Amino acid sequence: MEEFARLCEMVHAISGVPEELITPESTADQLRLDSLDITELVMSVEEEFDVIIEDEASIQTMGDLIQCLKIA
Repeated sequence: MEEFARLCEMVHAISGVPEELITPESTADQLRLDSLDITELVMSVEEEFDVIIEDEASIQTMGDLIQCLKIA
């Protein structure tokens, strides 16, 4: 679950939400991420994990983002 830990760090850096409060079920609203924050997060994830996320709109939870990493 190393990817999830790194994603939590990235979300914390953007939103300030404590990492221990971030779960795979956490939504953008719960994480206080607006559309620009989500775009920034996706770009950071693409760079960090060397992947391309084609359907940013399909990401509703942290679990969705993790699933994108597993597919790539």
